[in-house]
Amino acid sequence: MRKIAMLLTLTMLLASLAGCAGDDDDGPSPVGEWWAGDAMMVHFMENGTLTDGEGNSGTWSTDGGILTITIDEANEFNFAVDGDWMWIQMGDGCYALHPEGISDEEYDDRVSEQTPPSFC
Repeated sequence: MRKIAMLLTLTMLLASLAGCAGDDDDGPSPVGEWWAGDAMMVHFMENGTLTDGEGNSGTWSTDGGILTITIDEANEFNFAVDGDWMWIQMGDGCYALHPEGISDEEYDDRVSEQTPPSFC
C-alpha cells in the first residue's frame, strides 16, 4: 500500500510540474527512462523534453544538483544520479528511480540496499 501511495504521489507531482528545456554539463545527466518498481515514472530525452508515466509532455533542465521540470509550471527538485539510481526530492519525500522496470518486491529490496544522498 505504501508503494502504491508513493507511486501515485510521484506521478501526481510529475504531472503538475514545469521548468526550462535543456541540460548542462554540471554533473550526471538524468537522460533515459526512470522506473519505480514496474511503473515507468518519467522519460528524460536528450533534447530537453520529457514524458511522464501518464503520457504528459514537458521539458527539463539541470543546474548542478537542481532538476527543473516543466509540465504545467516550473518546479525545482534536488536530484542525484548515482550509478543505476536517480534520487529526487519532492516535498517531504525522497524517491529512488531505476533505469528499468523490475518487480515491486525486487525494487524494494534494491532500494533498501542503497545509501540515499545527503539531501534525502
